[in-house]
Amino acid sequence: MRRKGLALSSGGQLQGRHGAYRLLVLMLIAMLVMVGCSDEQEPVKQPDELKVADWDENNFNILYGDYLNSFYPNTSIQFISTGTASDYQVSTEEQTRRWKQLLEQEQPDLVVIRDNSTYRFLADAGLLTDLSPYMQSSGITDEQIHPGVLELMKQNRDGLPYGMATGFLASMLYYNADLFQEYGIDLPHDGMTWEEVLHLANRFTSASESKDGPIGYYEPYSGPVELANRIGGTEGLSMYRIGTRRMTIDTSAWKQVLHTILSYYKDGTFRSIVPKGKVNADGMEYYDQAATASADLFGQGKAAMTTNSYGAFDASKVSFKLGAVNAPVDSATRLRSNGFNANVKLAVRAGSPKAQAAWNFIQFMTSDYVAKISIQQMTNFGLPVRLSYAQVTKDDSAADLYKQMPAITPPDDYMAVDLSFYDNLNSMLKREIGDVLADNQTEETMLKRMQKQGQQLLDTAKARGKEQKK
Repeated sequence: MRRKGLALSSGGQLQGRHGAYRLLVLMLIAMLVMVGCSDEQEPVKQPDELKVADWDENNFNILYGDYLNSFYPNTSIQFISTGTASDYQVSTEEQTRRWKQLLEQEQPDLVVIRDNSTYRFLADAGLLTDLSPYMQSSGITDEQIHPGVLELMKQNRDGLPYGMATGFLASMLYYNADLFQEYGIDLPHDGMTWEEVLHLANRFTSASESKDGPIGYYEPYSGPVELANRIGGTEGLSMYRIGTRRMTIDTSAWKQVLHTILSYYKDGTFRSIVPKGKVNADGMEYYDQAATASADLFGQGKAAMTTNSYGAFDASKVSFKLGAVNAPVDSATRLRSNGFNANVKLAVRAGSPKAQAAWNFIQFMTSDYVAKISIQQMTNFGLPVRLSYAQVTKDDSAADLYKQMPAITPPDDYMAVDLSFYDNLNSMLKREIGDVLADNQTEETMLKRMQKQGQQLLDTAKARGKEQKK
């Protein structure tokens, strides 16, 4: 499928949701492209054609379409779908085979990669171009890009940037400043560990004798298992290793995490409030807008703290004074959060004859120019990776996110098992934790049972996974 220039409706108007505002943004992009080109010794060469590969064309256009059309206005863009290659229901081996076949047959120049595992196996398979020489020749240094993003880009066998994220996402710890003032409790601050956040939440439980008093910390649809995964992920822990087929929950580190969570649940720090869902024609339960709103106790002013992505709450739309600091961090460095990610990456296919043209666009998307545009509009791809954004934004919360680093998460082959493993494991964990909360077993017994049952589930799922590959 080919398209050239901006997509217009039959009436000559820009298509999409933005209308006149989008046109203004496009004009700003075009102006910045011209300004960027004027700083170069030679203007950016316009290729006759550029092949772009992504999950689907609509998603690509949402993120990059306007930018690419403005940067290369005279270039014919040929779109190639990676939907079949990106099928998450198949094994990593099968995904790798499909990706390799697609890259060899379709030969895209610019490749959009939307998850970390795909990025790693494409880089390790030698299917992507090392961007280090291009960064060096373009004068881009490590000091100009968010160090957490660079770290994620180098998480491959060679430790080299085979792609570059155009933006990053990060979580924040939101708080109701009015409740903290009312109960005389110190406000949260950057660099707090989960243990410290939960201790702060417990102070609300201790300060109020009413069952209807404020909840110290609350997340919709979340229980002990979800909180354990969040805390464990922040600390770089994993309950299992698919690649080595080992359950790894019976450790001192997990023992401490689970003990902390169970202690706070037992003394009433948390309250589980699950809204009433509806059932669709397929028998699947879902939550409509009313149910979702009823579960947002933080937004209703009934909870003191919650974690969510940057921009999740609007201070003008809540009835209390809203505050935000960086999300809880690991206890070792006090910098790393499991809410930090840079999943969407731009890469250049290894061997592309238009590698320079593809790189020129990547360079533009990670430039100060695009960072300036991000000040004017809410970007679809997260906060700019360029550190200069932290210096010019008027949003202190956004600037603070440039101090955050990603949690250390060892790569694993998550698709090498029958996918029922994850639901079965989650059900088992909930059952075992429930027995401890009901005083039907000790924490020590719980850990041993989790380890044994989890290993059995993993062994079964691994065997089924092998059968499915045949």
